[in-house]
Amino acid sequence: MGLLTRVKEYTVSQTVDALVGLAARGARRNADATLRKMLEYCLKLTHDRVWTAVLKDLLRKLNEGHPAMDLARRFLTELNPTVRSKLVRCLFVEGTLLGPKRRHAMEPELGYYPPSTFVISPSMRCPLKCYGCYAGSYKKEDELTFGEVDTLVRDAKDLGMYFLVFSGGEPFAWEPLMRIFEEHNDVYFLVYTSGLLLDDATVDRLAELGNCCPAISCEGFEEETDKRRGKGAFKKVERAMRRLAKRGVVVSFSATATRHNIDTITSDEFVDYLMDAGCMMGWYFSYMPIGRKPDLDLMPTPEQRVHLSRRVKDLRAQKAITLIDFWNDGEFSGGCIAGGRKYLHINNKGDVEPCVFCHFAADNIKETPLKEALASDFFKAIRERQPYHQDLRRVCIMIDNPNVLRDVVAETGARGTHEGAETLIHEFAEPLDRYAREFGEALRNGPVCNIVNRV
Repeated sequence: MGLLTRVKEYTVSQTVDALVGLAARGARRNADATLRKMLEYCLKLTHDRVWTAVLKDLLRKLNEGHPAMDLARRFLTELNPTVRSKLVRCLFVEGTLLGPKRRHAMEPELGYYPPSTFVISPSMRCPLKCYGCYAGSYKKEDELTFGEVDTLVRDAKDLGMYFLVFSGGEPFAWEPLMRIFEEHNDVYFLVYTSGLLLDDATVDRLAELGNCCPAISCEGFEEETDKRRGKGAFKKVERAMRRLAKRGVVVSFSATATRHNIDTITSDEFVDYLMDAGCMMGWYFSYMPIGRKPDLDLMPTPEQRVHLSRRVKDLRAQKAITLIDFWNDGEFSGGCIAGGRKYLHINNKGDVEPCVFCHFAADNIKETPLKEALASDFFKAIRERQPYHQDLRRVCIMIDNPNVLRDVVAETGARGTHEGAETLIHEFAEPLDRYAREFGEALRNGPVCNIVNRV
């Protein structure tokens, strides 16, 4: 990157951060004018089609008095200044305004458009033994070193990624985690966690560093959460959330929808409770029949999954919280984002997987640099088939288009990354084909989302 480009990007970062600071200082009076100015300025800067649409939508919501703008005001008034500044500089400016431009510039040389993020699970150690855990079959003794993860983060930044995700296992049980946050304070990290290790000292450090948002797992209220995570887990989750919010750290929740808890986790009462506990963001995942003791009967029914999609959209329209539905938001992301299109997963052995739920790999980062792994025949075969269906709500390669996964694995010779991974494409082939057909039938009553341009 040339000197002039670095100066320009530094100026952009400083300007946006200053605008946010102005809005924060005036938030208790009237921050709308400054918010509008900031959004209009950012709209002029971004060259990414998705973020152009997002910014225009935020401007529309601001003008219409949408509840989402209450979230913007919470962002200005509830976060501590360090956290707010890091969120703006690392995630918003670097990750969404400047990052896409850098990635587009690299595309001719690389032969592919680099993803915007990856998920890394450096360790599968965890104090819990949740039934149905997607990571439950990985060996606990395998673990990445600080040096290996540090190199991965540096490689990610070279590809224009400034938003990265940690999962596991329990990420906070991996001792070098805070050192990674400190060494790479120009990156914003999302961490999926049980919340059990978020004591006062850890939360104080997160508030001081400012570049991490914990996404704390809960399965509903006390009954549902304790049933899966153990007695007392729910109360510990609530304490962790309130501890983070009190120190002005961004708080998020992560909820796995099963056949039994889906009504609870999509209820107004549940979302209102989590907002009161300090959450500004939430992630919905559907149970996948992988990992520890995979159980097809835990999957939401096709009808329940349609309900989940509709409920999340309703909640977005009514609540001052950002909600993401990992499977059912395919119509907004242009289909599946895995296989390096927008993201990938690196497990605790270093295997490069298409997705945290798709446990197959052709490469390992201990032997193959990230840039080369992204160009593998396995990942290329996945990207060439995306989107897998003309209805972008039928997004997933594993449960909506399972024939595609079987074809890609057979074509490229990708291997399962733990014992039992092949169950998905062998023993579960027939029931997953049936599930995909039934989900398609459940969608027929609603409007079909046509293929959109890849983003």
